[in-house]
Amino acid sequence: MEYKNPLGVDIDLETGVIPGAKKLVRRLSDLKGYFVDEKAYEELLKENPVVYEVYAIEQEEKDGDLNFATTVLYPGKVGREFFFTKGHYHSKADRAEIYYGIKGRGGMLLQTPEGKAEWIEMKPGTVVYVPPYWAHRTVNTGDEPFIFLAVYPADAGHDYGSIAEKGFSKLVVEENGEVKLVDNPKWKE
Repeated sequence: MEYKNPLGVDIDLETGVIPGAKKLVRRLSDLKGYFVDEKAYEELLKENPVVYEVYAIEQEEKDGDLNFATTVLYPGKVGREFFFTKGHYHSKADRAEIYYGIKGRGGMLLQTPEGKAEWIEMKPGTVVYVPPYWAHRTVNTGDEPFIFLAVYPADAGHDYGSIAEKGFSKLVVEENGEVKLVDNPKWKE
């Protein structure tokens, strides 16, 4: 049997950066069709801000191994909706995931394929367990970068297509200075 070597890395807890990790940058233009207020989206698109960055340490996609990544989700809104990650199901839907809040404030929007939604607030030290079969998206509800760590099976895969097609059944918005969960008028059952 051939053994993999153990690995240790340092995460910069202020910036969320993992030195030497694969970096993915998502700008507002990468989220076309995800936000409800299309007019506000088009206006902000003129600036095309970075919405989030991912720093991933990935293994070969095989059963039994783990990947981990940090995400830096920047503060901002499109209309009333807070900035969020694309969100996804796992390609292997029976795979779970763990998230750990490092810095800032936000939350996790989770949803079953039938549209049952749950919202879990996150802050530094919060651990969120994402059960198998649940879609999940992180949302920055604060005024500073929301940084978190995710640990997931290396063979889980990401199904972004289902979310791009149907969306989430709920939106996370600011209403009278408070974070609210409201029905998504674009949700497709």
